[in-house]
Amino acid sequence: MKLHGLLILCALLLLGCAAEEHQDLRQWMREETKGMKGRVSPLPEITAFPVVAYETETLTPPFAAGKIATLEAIADKTAPDRTRPQQPLEIFPIEDLKVVGIIAAGAVPYALIQTPPPNKPKHVRVGEYMGRSFGKITAISKEGITVLETVKDANGAWVEQERKLDVPKGGGL
Repeated sequence: MKLHGLLILCALLLLGCAAEEHQDLRQWMREETKGMKGRVSPLPEITAFPVVAYETETLTPPFAAGKIATLEAIADKTAPDRTRPQQPLEIFPIEDLKVVGIIAAGAVPYALIQTPPPNKPKHVRVGEYMGRSFGKITAISKEGITVLETVKDANGAWVEQERKLDVPKGGGL
């Protein structure tokens, strides 16, 4: 009990000392703030924005890729012939087709094209089609074949691009 009373007495003495410690600082602050007044400028008046109608029928959708419609794309003169019968190698992407050999039978060269397994190689000649991009074989040489593909560009026009498929140096199969 004595110890308890001694601790309370020490705490009161410390509080008494702390109360007068920064009295000069507090007095200076009171003197300095006597003439101060808050000056906050009034908030600006809120003006309403004009109402604008959004006509969705005439505008391009905001997240659609904008395409420029050229006269060639509209006329579609260079579009591939979709009425001709599809040939067997047109069901495969051209990236999946590999030239495994060239056969010269007289004056007409043939190319052996390996399709994805389990299919067997197919032989083709100049003028036949292969690949999904309307690829027409335009040349066959001992190095490989040249295919002229017809694809749509960013503007929607049909363009032709040449692709070469080479015979592998160490054998194809």
